[in-house]
Amino acid sequence: MAETIYWKPPAFEVPRAVVFGRQGYEGEYELCGRKKLGRFVPGNTPDIVLFSSIVSRKQGEFGIVESRCFYRDLGSKNGTWIGDVHYRGENSTCELFDGDVLSFCPGGGRDNPQEIILLLTGDAKRREWKSIPFSDKIAGITIGRGLGDLSLEEETVSEKHAVFFHARQGWAIMDCGSKNGVFCNGRKVEGNACLNPLDVLRIGDVWFVYTEEGLWMGRKMPAADRQEAAEKPSFSVSSSSIEEGNYLSISIEERNVWQRFKKKTLLKDIHLTIADGEMVLVLGGSGAGKTTFMNAVMGYEKADGAMVYGDRNIYEEYQQMKYEIGFVPQQDLLRETDSVYETLKNAAMLRLPVSFPETKRLERVEEVLAIMGLKPEQDSLVSKLSGGQRKRLSIAVEFISDPKLFFLDEPDSGLDGIMSRSLMENLRQIADTGKIVMVITHAPDRAADLFHKVVVLAKSTKDQSGHLAFFGTVEEAYAFFDTDSLEGVVRRINRADEGGDGRADEYIRKFAAGRFGFH
Repeated sequence: MAETIYWKPPAFEVPRAVVFGRQGYEGEYELCGRKKLGRFVPGNTPDIVLFSSIVSRKQGEFGIVESRCFYRDLGSKNGTWIGDVHYRGENSTCELFDGDVLSFCPGGGRDNPQEIILLLTGDAKRREWKSIPFSDKIAGITIGRGLGDLSLEEETVSEKHAVFFHARQGWAIMDCGSKNGVFCNGRKVEGNACLNPLDVLRIGDVWFVYTEEGLWMGRKMPAADRQEAAEKPSFSVSSSSIEEGNYLSISIEERNVWQRFKKKTLLKDIHLTIADGEMVLVLGGSGAGKTTFMNAVMGYEKADGAMVYGDRNIYEEYQQMKYEIGFVPQQDLLRETDSVYETLKNAAMLRLPVSFPETKRLERVEEVLAIMGLKPEQDSLVSKLSGGQRKRLSIAVEFISDPKLFFLDEPDSGLDGIMSRSLMENLRQIADTGKIVMVITHAPDRAADLFHKVVVLAKSTKDQSGHLAFFGTVEEAYAFFDTDSLEGVVRRINRADEGGDGRADEYIRKFAAGRFGFH
């Protein structure tokens, strides 16, 4: 007789309840047997203690039945939310699974939780929780595998996975086209999502809880790595890039104008982060709003949103920040009868602080002359300069004040290929000094290799607004748009009657949905 083989369930691993309040991590408990949950008061000591006044003394209980975990509300005043379901009353029982979140909210409503419990199974007891404090000095946090501000060596984390950034309503999370996505409260983030206190996020195999004090991160650790992890952090936060706040966080909800008493939206839903030392190309289809975007970023024309550089909000501190922003328009405003040296000396007098010593002022003039390649022309009149030399002088006038943010709208307009390339090399040299340089040009392929990143804007046929169709490196743009040139990128998103492929809506959706992963 053949031996009877019975199915054996997998080894049961005791789940854990991890408790978070508005200020952060409060503790965790193994859910073996039956565990009562409630608010601590003298004479009432539940197995799992919560501290919020909206939690009842006898709120609920956990139970393990045949290797399955259940929760039962004990007739609490405000009930317990698990996902989108409100459990309230002694007969309210449900089964719990890995990653379920129990929320305790005032008035029985779903919003504004005061405490939560995150249920974790599997390797939960080997999960280590770390605090990542937020402050006004942090413009954004980039998360990725092997790079970024928050580097996670997880196979499920993409090279550039997500970005935490300042939005109009507070902090937000943006999926950077990751392979495995970003989940907030169990739902996949499409594009970006604003965060509320005690939101629970999952990136790969890593959990995050957003609190009023910042982020708490929990990462699973193999048993063999526990000792090594105790000696070496399992993740790293770059102090040079976060604490010093050298990121420009751009968040445009909408940029509107009024025409004939009707609101027209020019730009919509544009969120990205640029680091110091990066030279960024702004590329776009016809009418996509490239100049409007640039004006909004530098605060010249404010949008509904926020522009944060380091610990400073450009919109809120524009009167002070405008002296740290350089802008070179298409048309120069140079005085024809001055020499190159006189032009820069006058600019130094106007743009550098009054407290700046005269010797330092003249040293700055000499330095900028050298950077922009104008030393041989320093005694020439402006009227005698070539087109390329005039462009360099216009840039030098703005650069004399050593701005942290540098914006240029078609600086190579009217120049031939050689002069255009030379000018872009000067701009790259400026970026290499640690500045953020943002450029609009209609001849991008002349200097494609000089740009660190490219912003692609496209005009949607649905709402006639400019949207973000791509943000990443030039090489990533080639792959994303399936082309071998930046002019080919524009061709993809331009209308058919403009000689393009008419695929703007497709690429706007593709980038927002995060279906393309960079690895």
